[in-house]
Amino acid sequence: FVCLLVAAGQRGAPSVLIQPFEQAFGWDRGVISTSASLGILCYGLMGPFAAALMQRFGIRHVIMSALAVMSIAIGASYFMTQTWQLILLWGLVSGVGSGCVALVLAATIVARWFSTRRGLIMGLMTASTATGNLIFNPGLAWIAQHHGWQPVALVIAAATAVLIPVVFFLLPEWPSDAGLRRY
Repeated sequence: FVCLLVAAGQRGAPSVLIQPFEQAFGWDRGVISTSASLGILCYGLMGPFAAALMQRFGIRHVIMSALAVMSIAIGASYFMTQTWQLILLWGLVSGVGSGCVALVLAATIVARWFSTRRGLIMGLMTASTATGNLIFNPGLAWIAQHHGWQPVALVIAAATAVLIPVVFFLLPEWPSDAGLRRY
C-alpha cells in the first residue's frame, strides 16, 4: 500500500510543477504536459511487463528496482536544463519505474496472499492511488510555491529511496516466507 501510495504521489507531481517549470525554464505547457502524458502512458503500459518480471524475479526485486529507477530519475532531474531531459526523466524513465509499482503489484499481492476477501483488499490497495495524490500533492505544491521545483524533486527522490530498504526487509514474496498461510 505504501509503495503504491508513493508511486501515485510521484506520478501526480507534474501537475504541481507546471508553473514552477514555466517560471524556472520558460518551457511551454505543451512540453511539460507531453512529459507528464508520456509518464502516464508508460505507467499504464508497464503493467503486463511488470507482472512478468514479478513472476520471473520476484516481487521484492522488481519493486526495489522500480523504486531505485524512480528515485534516480527524479533525483537526476534536479540537474536538468533541457526539455528532452524532462521528457526522458519525468516521462519515460519515471513512467516505467512507477508502472512497475502500479495496480499489477496490488493484483499480484492479492492473488498470492488472499483466498477470501480479495475484492476488499484490492479495493484498499487501489485506494492508495487517490490517497497518494491527496497526501502528496498539497505538500508538494506548498514546497514548489515556497522553495521552487528542485526541492520537490528531492523530496520525491528521497521518499522513493527510503522505501527500498523497507521493501527489502518487510515484503516477503509469499505468505509461507513469513510462516503464514493465505488469508
